Amino acid sequence: MNFLKTTILTVPVTLLLAGCGDWKKDPVPNSTLDTLRKHSQDVITHGPEKPREITNTVVVEKPKVVVKEESTVDEKFIVITPDAQMTFNEGQESSFKVYARVLVPGVQIKLTAQGLPEGATLEASQKEKDLYILKYNPALYTVASTSNMKAVNVKFIAEVVSATSQNADKLKGLVREKETTLFVFKNQEAPSELKVDGLGAEVMQGLETVFTVTVKVPGIDGRSQQKPRLVVSYDGVSYTAGNDFLELDGSRHVIADSKQKDPEYLGDSRWKFKLVFDTKKITVQPQLAKDGTFMVNANGVRVRLSFKVYGPNGLSTPESLTQLKIRFAPEQASQGAQ
Repeated sequence: MNFLKTTILTVPVTLLLAGCGDWKKDPVPNSTLDTLRKHSQDVITHGPEKPREITNTVVVEKPKVVVKEESTVDEKFIVITPDAQMTFNEGQESSFKVYARVLVPGVQIKLTAQGLPEGATLEASQKEKDLYILKYNPALYTVASTSNMKAVNVKFIAEVVSATSQNADKLKGLVREKETTLFVFKNQEAPSELKVDGLGAEVMQGLETVFTVTVKVPGIDGRSQQKPRLVVSYDGVSYTAGNDFLELDGSRHVIADSKQKDPEYLGDSRWKFKLVFDTKKITVQPQLAKDGTFMVNANGVRVRLSFKVYGPNGLSTPESLTQLKIRFAPEQASQGAQ
């Protein structure tokens, strides 16, 4: 046990002597030690090193504003507003509104039109500011016979004629244009003013009575290949309340005049039909009571007939009713009395 203790104590002494013997080189250079000592001193005095801040510089370019000067005027300056749909009928004058407004104070404009059909006019209103009136009465046959409608392209032009603003030199002479279409139709007015002349309240049996029917038919004249058409009919209303007799068919006695079968144009859209009420060749019926029996003592027969005229557009007049009495010839009346 004593031996072991001696050995353990001897080894460290030997190592210590060896370390301090012939090898004298410092494990750490003096300069390095000095640096470490200084760094330690700084840490003790100032604390640990603060994190470094990194700043990135971003270059922002401002947008450039480009001002473009327009050479023409747009809706923000001049506004042209015609009526939504401009339709005309041949032979009828119609008018429509066209507004031309300027949105800059101190500026005056004038509205004109290019392509207007012959006879059409555009004039400034005397009652309302910025308003123009377009008037047009299309002549007959403006629309081709093979068509029912014709389109006419028109261009409205608003021009600056004077300006008192600071930009007067730039504004004067500028224009604004707007295109639109006029529609022309064949006349759509129905025939009217039908009148029967020469057929009185009573005619004599055995005669041929000449009479006429006149009527106004807009949209055609004597040059038209299509003529108005007359229809003579019996409405079938044979009994009128308060009468003791029936009214029979008088249309069966009407025939065309052999000397003038076609209607005659009188001018100003008026036409005349020449007809014959024939009680000579066409047998006169006996008068019937309201119960349908013969009235043997009657001196004539009551009849009724209606007239109606159609134009080429298919429209017509209302029915015109004529009521009359065909007085029996003396010999016929005496036979009826027997």
